[in-house]
Amino acid sequence: MHPISASPPDAADGLRRPLFYGFFGFVLVALACLVDRTAWDITLIPRLLALLAFLALALTVVAVPRVARLLDVTVLREPVVPLFGGFTLVTCGSLAVAQNVSAGFTDLFRTLATFLTLCLACLILPIVPRWRERIVGVFVVAGLVAAAVGCFEIVTRLGFGLHGRRAMEQITGLMSSVNLYAGLLALLLPWCFCGAVVLRTAGRAWALLAGAAILVLVVLLQSRAAWLAVLAGAAAAAGLLIVDGGSVGLSRRCRGLLAAALLLVPCGLAAGIAAAPADNPLAQRFRSIFVAPADPTASPREGGRLMVWGITARMIADHPLAGVGAGNFTVRFHEYFGGDDLDFSNVDTNWLQPHNDFLWVFAEKGLPGILLFAGLFVAAFDAAGAIRRSAATAADRWLTLAACAALVSYATLSCFDFPLERINHQVLLVMPLAVIAVIRHRLRPGVVPPQTLAAWPARFVVVPLALAAAATGIVYSTAALRQEREVLAARRAWRAGRWEEARDAARRARTGWKTLDPLASPVAFLEGMAELRLGRLPESIACLEEARIDNPNRMYVINNLGILYAQAGRFDEAIDMFVTVSGRYPHRIEPFNNLAGCLIEADRAAEAVELLEGIPPTARNAAVDRNLDIARRQLAAADEAAARPAAATAP
Repeated sequence: MHPISASPPDAADGLRRPLFYGFFGFVLVALACLVDRTAWDITLIPRLLALLAFLALALTVVAVPRVARLLDVTVLREPVVPLFGGFTLVTCGSLAVAQNVSAGFTDLFRTLATFLTLCLACLILPIVPRWRERIVGVFVVAGLVAAAVGCFEIVTRLGFGLHGRRAMEQITGLMSSVNLYAGLLALLLPWCFCGAVVLRTAGRAWALLAGAAILVLVVLLQSRAAWLAVLAGAAAAAGLLIVDGGSVGLSRRCRGLLAAALLLVPCGLAAGIAAAPADNPLAQRFRSIFVAPADPTASPREGGRLMVWGITARMIADHPLAGVGAGNFTVRFHEYFGGDDLDFSNVDTNWLQPHNDFLWVFAEKGLPGILLFAGLFVAAFDAAGAIRRSAATAADRWLTLAACAALVSYATLSCFDFPLERINHQVLLVMPLAVIAVIRHRLRPGVVPPQTLAAWPARFVVVPLALAAAATGIVYSTAALRQEREVLAARRAWRAGRWEEARDAARRARTGWKTLDPLASPVAFLEGMAELRLGRLPESIACLEEARIDNPNRMYVINNLGILYAQAGRFDEAIDMFVTVSGRYPHRIEPFNNLAGCLIEADRAAEAVELLEGIPPTARNAAVDRNLDIARRQLAAADEAAARPAAATAP
């Protein structure tokens, strides 16, 4: 007999762990630590650029035959993948109806990057042994890093103790705002507590530490949307454990205790908040959900969301099928400011998104977009139900439970905030989708044989197309990041009164890739106003006319263009501008007063008097009173001049 020799190890085995940890370590840990202090928004475009560059590298690596032989592409047939692919195509197609196409490029490439992340996550997740423990371990590291950053900021900026909401707004955790940071923590929390179950002894301790630290931080940061997301995710997880806890080894007694906690904990929280002192910051923040501000000039307790949601609903009703185009919510938003039921006296008018991702998607991408976006959650929960009904292992069930809790938290957060705008939050959306897809795919009956990426004929088309799309996104992100830096320089020079420097920086910031700055102001507007300060009226008018094409509803663009037309003696055009802006912004006095000034210059004093007298006396300022006095005197003089000939011909 010949001796039996062991099979030689696969030459690609040494690539599995580096590929796994390199990919998930970057998208879950490193990406959340990247900032660019020279950009206007230190995270949005810099992280999009970093992710697209990383994805281009990852696509190149997985196309290498030795690596491609490790990846089973049949997992990409799971419903969440084609649904997200369809959502990406709808995002691209929506630009066909956009008023400003360049305004939607950030959304397009962000969605593309997220879709590629989902596909690669589905391919790479199962390539290592014990991948379930390993991916949860990466989540725990991400949670520890995020919590450590937040704790460091609190200690170094505020010191120990309980601080009010205004103070906590300084804590961003390397995000762009405290709310985005709190939302990020809320999405990491289910995975950390999952790690306390599925990891081994040391890993469990770290997972519990990460989960406890995140929970404390979410409470301290006082983001009401994050509070609701945590509560919703916890309730979903508890409900699933109560119903199906036996499959993961929970006794009936444990499930009973969990059911009691599900009822008693909210009651205890409510009682504690009710009994807390009036000056307790946490209690104040919670009560603000239900109690209107005592100061009538303060922002509404819901921050103006209800009013903005109503405006968004009107936009959806006007464009239900195709939407207004990706990125064009902020361009079209001000068209709906003319309603009598709107009061912007104490609410900022520059909303870049409606603080509700479902309404946002519906408004910009129409019915196909919202159906596909909502379909992601439906498909994921349906797959989770199939996993629960199958012969899945306890580890698979725990991961599915964490994924469902994370998705519920994300959906809740999306109802009150805008996680869809941030690439980190989108990554934390597709990770539970990928986990559920991989588990469901491995539990399906073996009717579809595995097919490696190396043996997939379509790879010669799909991979180059994906690389080309990522490369285009890199070009766009580079141009957008350069624009942000120049816009920041232009605004700094403007504040310092250095008009030539401001103009030159604004010129450098202008790019066909992105015509609006991060605050949705046309970049041409910055250049035009600098030209005006330099005494170059024709050049200033030309810039503002271009700015109006980029954002035709922006008050400062239309109002200032009308002023420039008036300065150039083009009163008919100026009147058209002021009529437009006063219709768009009926709560602002300036355009009405400017319109009255033009009517006076055009010898239409009667119209000017009627217009200005329609402004309530309490809302008038010195400029309005001055124009009203001029218009009345001009009208009286005209009446007197008209009366003289009549008197001369009287018998």
